[in-house]
Amino acid sequence: MNRNSLRASAATVMAAVLIGLAAPTALATEAPRSTSTAQLSLTASQARELLASPEVNAELGREGRAAVQSAADGIASAAVERGAASSAGKAIIALSKKQGPKLFKQAVVAAKKGTKSFEKWAKDLPWYHPVHLAITTSGAGVIDWVVKQLI
Repeated sequence: MNRNSLRASAATVMAAVLIGLAAPTALATEAPRSTSTAQLSLTASQARELLASPEVNAELGREGRAAVQSAADGIASAAVERGAASSAGKAIIALSKKQGPKLFKQAVVAAKKGTKSFEKWAKDLPWYHPVHLAITTSGAGVIDWVVKQLI
């Protein structure tokens, strides 16, 4: 064995040791992420307001519309509420893209600055703008989800 093969072997062993040590740390950092999805929900009143908006209703798929409808009726389980909230978030993103690339780029720039900046950007839109209406009627969990997706 020459000097270079010994170095390569040592580097491989060190990498294996470091991966072995880093794996529990990586698993520990995954735990808070699962609790943040528990906050993703849609209340019955928010779901009714989203369904009342024809622009948002048009962007919801068949399954998303059914989930949001069950949340509006108050018969949704926690998992269905999370599904309804993510469907609402997807509809908001699709609606933003549909309004044009300029508005979507502004949304992404605002989202990169944080949730408060994104909410301020949405509130600065005209009150009758479909994206403004969709964001203001959705809850904080949906807005956080949209911001994370836009980033």
